[in-house]
Amino acid sequence: MNYKRFLQYGITVAVLCLLVMYFNVIMGWGNQLVAVAYPLLLGCVIAYVLNILMVRLEKLYFPKSKNIFINKSRRGVCILLSIALLILIVFFVLYLVIPQVVDCFVIISKDVPSVFQKAVEFLIKKSDELPALQKQLMELDLDWGNILNKISASVMSGTKGLLTSATNIVGSFFGTMMNVVVGIIFSIYVLACKEEIGSKINRVMRAFMKGKAYETTKYVLGVLNECFSNFIVGQATEAVILGSLCAMGMWILQLPYAGPVGALVGLTALIPIFGAYIGAALGAFMIVTVDPKLALVFLIYLVILQQVEGNLIYPKVVGSSIGLPGIWVLAAIMIGSGLNGVVGMLLGVPVAASCYKLLRDATKRKERMAGTGPEDCKPV
Repeated sequence: MNYKRFLQYGITVAVLCLLVMYFNVIMGWGNQLVAVAYPLLLGCVIAYVLNILMVRLEKLYFPKSKNIFINKSRRGVCILLSIALLILIVFFVLYLVIPQVVDCFVIISKDVPSVFQKAVEFLIKKSDELPALQKQLMELDLDWGNILNKISASVMSGTKGLLTSATNIVGSFFGTMMNVVVGIIFSIYVLACKEEIGSKINRVMRAFMKGKAYETTKYVLGVLNECFSNFIVGQATEAVILGSLCAMGMWILQLPYAGPVGALVGLTALIPIFGAYIGAALGAFMIVTVDPKLALVFLIYLVILQQVEGNLIYPKVVGSSIGLPGIWVLAAIMIGSGLNGVVGMLLGVPVAASCYKLLRDATKRKERMAGTGPEDCKPV
C-alpha cells in the first residue's frame, strides 16, 4: 500500500515538473487547439445563451397539448424562434443606431472643410501682421521636386498598405462570418440533442469519478450554470429597462435621437458598469451635432438615470439574481477587464458570483460541522 502511494506521489511530482519545464510548449499547443476548435466553442456559447430563451419559449408553446405533431415540433420550433428573435433584436438595434451615427459623421465632415477654410482665411488676413514669419518663409530654399517625389512615394506606399489592410480586413471578416455560421449550426445540434448529450456526460462522470467527487463536481457545475444563467437574464432585463427609461426621458425632454440613443444605451448596458459610460459618450456625440447644449442636458439626465438605476434597479434585477455584493461586482469587472478586456468584463461577474457562492456554502458547511454557525447550507 505504501509502495503504491509512493508511486502515485512520484508520478504526480514528475507530471508537475514536466508542466513547469514545458509550460510554454503546452500553452502553445493549448492555443492551437483553441484556435482549431474555436467555431465549436463559439457554438457551445451560442447554444448556452439560446437555451435560456428556448426553455422559456417551450413553456409557452402549448405545454399541455397532447397533439403528437406539436410535441415533436416543440424543440425545433422553439430553437428557430430563439435564433430569429435574437437576430431581430440585433438588426432592430443596428437599424436604429447605424443610420444616425452615419448622419452624424456626414454632418461633421461637412463642417470640417468650412472650419478649415475659416482658419486659412484667418491666417491670410493675419499674415501681413507677421512680417518676420513672411521673411522666413520666403527665405526657405525648398527643393519642391524632391518634396513632390517623396510625397508621391509616400502616397504609393500608403496605397499599397491600405490595399493590404483592406484585403486582410475582408479576409478576417469572411473568416469570422464562417466561424459564426459553423457555430450557429453546431449550437442547433447541441440544443436539439441536449438531453442526450447531458446523459452521456453524466454517464462518463459516474464511470470515472467516485461518489463524493461526482456529487461535488455536479454541485459545482450546477452553481456555475445557475450564476451564469441568472446573470445573463438579469443583465438583459436591466439593459431593456435602462434603454426604455432613457428613450422615454429623452422624448419627454424633447431631445433628438431619443429612439436610437435609448437603444444604444440599452445595448451598451450589457457591459456591466462601464457600458453606461460608453453609451453616454456615443449618445452625446450624436446629439452634439444638433446642439451642444442639448448634449449637456442629455449627459445630466443620463447621470441622474444612472444613479437611480445603480441604486434601485441594478441591485434588484441583477444583484439579487447573482447574490454578489456590489464591491465584489466592481472588483470582478476590474480584474476581468484587465485579464481579457470586454470578454473579461462579461465573464468576471458570474465567475466571481460562482466562487462567492461556493465559498459561502463551504464556510457554512464547516460551521455546521463544527457547531458554530447556521445550518442552512446546501449539502454537496
